[in-house]
This record gives sequence, structure tokens and C-alpha cells, in this order.
Amino acid sequence: MTLSEVSLTAHGNRQPIRNTGRNVWILPGHLLARAPIHSIDDLLRFMPGIEAQQRGPQGAQGDLLIRGGTFQQVLVLIDGIRLNDPLTGHFNAYIPIDPSEIDRIEILKGPAAVTWGSEAVGGVIQIFTKTFSDKTAARKKELQGGLSIGEYQSWQLQARGYLEHKNDRFSISGSSRNSDGAPQRGTRGYFQLHTVQGAWQHEFQKGWRLRIRTAWDSRDFGAQNFYTGFISDTANEEVNSWWNHAQLCKRAAKGSWQADLSYKQTLDVYRFRPAATPNRNEMGFTQLQLRYQRQTSSPFQYQVGLQAFQRTIRSNDRGDHQIEQASVVSIGQYKLAKHWVANGGLRITHDELYGNIVIPQLSLSQSRENHQWRFSAGRSYRDADFTERYNNYNKTLVTSGRIGNPSLSPEDAWQMELGYDVIFEKKWFAHTSVFYRDQKGLIDWITTPYASMPRPINLLPTGTYALAKNVERVKTTGWELDFQFRDSLGGGFLLAQAGLLWLNNQAPSGGAGFYLNSHARFLVNGLIQYQRGPWIVSTGLLYKKRQAQSATPLAAVLTPSYFLMNAKLSFAPANWMGSLFLQADNVLNTRYSDLLGAPMPGRWLSGGFRVTL
Repeated sequence: MTLSEVSLTAHGNRQPIRNTGRNVWILPGHLLARAPIHSIDDLLRFMPGIEAQQRGPQGAQGDLLIRGGTFQQVLVLIDGIRLNDPLTGHFNAYIPIDPSEIDRIEILKGPAAVTWGSEAVGGVIQIFTKTFSDKTAARKKELQGGLSIGEYQSWQLQARGYLEHKNDRFSISGSSRNSDGAPQRGTRGYFQLHTVQGAWQHEFQKGWRLRIRTAWDSRDFGAQNFYTGFISDTANEEVNSWWNHAQLCKRAAKGSWQADLSYKQTLDVYRFRPAATPNRNEMGFTQLQLRYQRQTSSPFQYQVGLQAFQRTIRSNDRGDHQIEQASVVSIGQYKLAKHWVANGGLRITHDELYGNIVIPQLSLSQSRENHQWRFSAGRSYRDADFTERYNNYNKTLVTSGRIGNPSLSPEDAWQMELGYDVIFEKKWFAHTSVFYRDQKGLIDWITTPYASMPRPINLLPTGTYALAKNVERVKTTGWELDFQFRDSLGGGFLLAQAGLLWLNNQAPSGGAGFYLNSHARFLVNGLIQYQRGPWIVSTGLLYKKRQAQSATPLAAVLTPSYFLMNAKLSFAPANWMGSLFLQADNVLNTRYSDLLGAPMPGRWLSGGFRVTL
């Protein structure tokens, strides 16, 4: 990564990182096949500054956190369209794109609500796919495949086909990960995870491009104590998502137009135990996004846009609801002087539940050939999801548990950041930032007596309930240092990247919420890859320090710190069309949990091959 690399995530338009005034990390897609991972959340937990709180292995479920926010304060995008599910942030890492179809991943740390809207509080993770790319592929025809097997009767199958002909390109890809899972309390942590996608791009005359994708993601997994602390919990869950995206864009000498229309349909079926009636939630999420960007030789560039969302749910637990929201966006960039660039923007959002909200953002960068200073400040927000608004809303009788609140306001945060980036001899890249965030109205589940419940019609006077409320104010101070090194070493080539994150949260109320209390106060993570001849060694490293927790009924403990390492050894001779590999997850057999009551497996060995034709 260099300061001249182009970012599409920071402000929604193509510009060098040095002009954004933001902390952006770019991961090229070709590194994914070599990394000691099975899924996207596996990968992200080794990316500098990102914390992935995993409940299950190999992508069964994991929450993504950036800069000490909650798992609901990170926005995930695919080719510029939000993936976040309207039911819960626990589904945000359910990415319906096979890693072989990923061109690159951009990670923006800090707020980006002006450009992207709700949930872009801690940061934004955007996945760019190969078929939707403007770039011409190095190979016009390609067929890839791979198979691996491992402990706990696990196996994984992956395949991708790609064809580029004249003005058209096509791709189809998919993967299947399966395992009986490690033994748990009265059950097993099994998973059956399947993804398939197809995409097409056609370039018309006069610069018009049409891109279409449809993708299906199906997950069936053991979910013991994923959401509850009850010892009677032997849950399993099925989550099926259908993702559709159409994009029409035109590039011209002085500007570009882009229109996106997408629809996501999700079916979630959760069974607390085999004899219990399952919660069945059907969600729909429709998005329309229009954007115009003006680019000339003038020092001033700008873009304007419109976003419209419709979220729906039909549920035997949460009821039937529909919420609509619309936003207008304006973003400008001005070159103040030879080395100074300023970016500013304003979003005005209208939501039918809480009315209007105005979001400003400002960033400033001062860059030279090999270093830059940057500053940014702005407001961000997060809408309450369907679980927070309507949990247990539609049941006939609720004797205890969490109760949704339709009157919730959006979470509100003001943030600022000061950073410095530098490159040494085109080998070392480092950037550091200090940041501050003042969050108001964070949503938490608060024990509330029956007499104070806003909607007691299906509750018992003697029941014990936790109501979703805007109660928390949290002030976060943090410092992060990220670096990357790439160069020849010992007859081979070394790529190493790592991040260090320190956080301090202060909550005057003395709380800060269950999930906010679970995040790392100190985090070191990274990825190291070394290639010499046909041999490739790749290692993922992670150390986190956090607040210790315990749950007596489960005899569960969340240790104050743990160290984790994954490793992969690949053999890929130049005259082969593929490679062989051995992989060890949790090499040191560390006993750890990212969430109380949901222990992660110990050492897990697997091996297999990949072929490219």
C-alpha cells in the first residue's frame, strides 16, 4: 500500500489516499488464497486495528469491531452497497462473495456517515469484486478450484469460473464449508456454510457500463450461548440470504454518473432447543442509490447523491414492520495549495420513525512525496435494528427476557482524529492516529420493572425484563499504529503487516453495555507471508487484552487476555497449475472465548490443494 493508491471508500469517489485526510488500509485480493484463513471474518481479525469477536469457527458467526465501537457500529459494503442486515449486526460478516471473487478490501477507520449513512461509526469495510471492477483482468479465461479436509470431519470445496470476451465479462463462484464441530455442552459446534454467486458486466458505447450480481448465502450452525447465558441453551440457527445488485454507470471527461439498485432478502430461523418453537424472521432490504461526481482541472471537485432505503420484517417474534428512510448527500474537495487538500460534506437524512438528522464531516491533509499529516472531524449515527425495536414484541406471553422498544432514537457520536503517514525507501509504510469519540444515546438492555414497561400487554407483573433504551454516554480515546513491510529477504520475498491499538472508554453512567465491555482495550494483530521458491509460509497473529468476565451458571470465563496464531504452509512449483497446503488454526491450542459461554475450538488441522486452469 502507498499514499498514491486510490480509495473509493473514504469519500465515495476515486482519489489517492493522500488526498482523503483519512486512515485507509487496502488489502489486495490475491493475498487471500495464501492466508491461513477459511472465511472473511477469519481474515479480518488479522487486519491491523480490526477486532473480530467470533462465536463459531470458519465463518459460522463473528462480530466486527473498529476503534472500540460495538459490533453494530461497523458498516460493511460490497461494491458500494451496504450489506448490514436490518435484523441484527451479528449477521454483518455473512458476506455472500467467495474470497476468490474479491479484487481488494478497503478498510476505513473512523466515521463515514456523510458518505455512507447509518452504522459508519467505528469504520467501514468495503469489498470490491473482480467482475464489477473497471480493470481488465490479466487472464481472459480462468477456472479455479480447491478442496481441503480436516479434523472434526471438516471439509471445504471452492470453485470459480471467469470469462472476459469483448465488452462482456462473466463470473460464477461458490464455496461450501462443513464440519460436525467440536463437542459442546450436550451438543456440537457444527456448521454447514454455503455461498454461490454469479455476476455479469457489459460495457456499452459512449462509456456506459451495466453490472448485475445475484448471490445466495446459506448457513446452518450450532449456536449454543451465542445470544443467551442460560445453561439450558442448546441452540442452532439457520440464516439464508439472497443478495441482488444492479449498477449502471457512465464515466466522462468531466464527471461520472452511477445508479445502484439492490435487494437483500434474509430468512433467520433460531431454535433455542429442539423442543422449542423457533423464532422465524424474514427480512427485506431495498436500496436505491444515485450519485453524480464532477471532476475537472479546477481545484474544486464535488459529488451529490441520493439514497433511499426500505427495511421490512415479518416475524412470529418481532411482528410485521416496515421502515423507510431517505437521504441527500453533498461532498466537496478543494485543493487549498500545492500540498493541502480539504474534503467536506453534509448529509440530511429523514427517517419515518425519528424524523430528520443532519450529519457534517470535514477532513484535511497535508502531503509530501513520502509522508502526510491528516485531520478529520464529524458526526456519525446508528439506527436501531429490528431486534432492538421489536424483540419479543409479537409473542402471546413473555415471562422474562429482552424487550424491544419502538421509541428508540438513533445513537449519536461526534469524533475527531489526527494522524501521520510515512513511507521509508518504498519498503516500510506506517501510519499512526490518535482519536476521540463522544457517543450519546448508546442503546443498551436495562432491567426495567413491569410498571415502567411502555408496552406491558404480553408481560407478567412478576416477570424480570430488560428493556432496550438510549441510556449510555461513552467517551472513547484511542491510539493506533499500523505498518507494512515488503521486500526481498534471504532469497525470498517477505510481506509483513501489523497493527497496535490502545483504547480507553469512559462511561459516566458506570455501565457501557454488555458488548461494549467485551471489546479489547489493547490489541495487536497482523499477518506475515514469506515466499522462497515454491514454498510459501503464512502466519496470522493476534493478541488482545480486555476486561475479564465470568458467568456462574455456565461456569464460563472470559480471560483478560489471550494470544492466538494460525499458520499455513503451501507448496506451489512454477510448473504446476496449483498448490498443496497444510494449515493449522490455533497452533498453540489456546483456550479462549470472544463471548461468554461460546468457547472457540482448540488446535484444528486441515490440508488440501488448489488448482488454476
